Amino acid sequence: MLHTPRTLAPLLLVAALLAPSVASAQGSARAYLERRHDEVNRILRQDAETDAARERRSQRLTRLLNQLLDYEGLSEASLGDHWDAHSEEERARFVALLRQLVERNYEANLERILEYEVSYEDERSRGDRTLVTTSARSRTQRRQPPVEIEYTMRSVSGDWRVIDVTTDGVSMVRNYREQFDRIIERDGWDELIARMERRLEEDQG
Repeated sequence: MLHTPRTLAPLLLVAALLAPSVASAQGSARAYLERRHDEVNRILRQDAETDAARERRSQRLTRLLNQLLDYEGLSEASLGDHWDAHSEEERARFVALLRQLVERNYEANLERILEYEVSYEDERSRGDRTLVTTSARSRTQRRQPPVEIEYTMRSVSGDWRVIDVTTDGVSMVRNYREQFDRIIERDGWDELIARMERRLEEDQG
């Protein structure tokens, strides 16, 4: 069975807070994320008492999440050497499945987003990447230590995109790569795709 990496839940929880608008990414990555935090909190505080209203809210936030995450870059980095070994069609299928898995896990954490207070600690450049460090603390369980989340970002055509998230020192990309590599080496590419598809079917059930 394909397991969701343990870093993914915090990623989706906080990435939802940091989802972007369609506006161009101007200024620092840190300031950009802070603006998006405020925007998403406004959406989440709107009334959503019916199933239809909740679905509209979820769709809106999912679109914003998809604008922030660089799914193709994330997929390529997560597959490592296996990326070049497969056709464009196979890669596209993998990217689509990974996107759906991220969206499903994000939706599962949607109602928890407002429970966390996010602070922005640091921003620094590393080559063509920008690293933004944030801290997420539970509003309801103040004794719990804050979770440190570092976003690795790059500017693509004037918009910021997240290509990795490190939660308390654990990289999402590295976690994915280890898991995917283990499945491919042991059971093959087709089995990896089949497991991802089964995971989606289980979530739908």
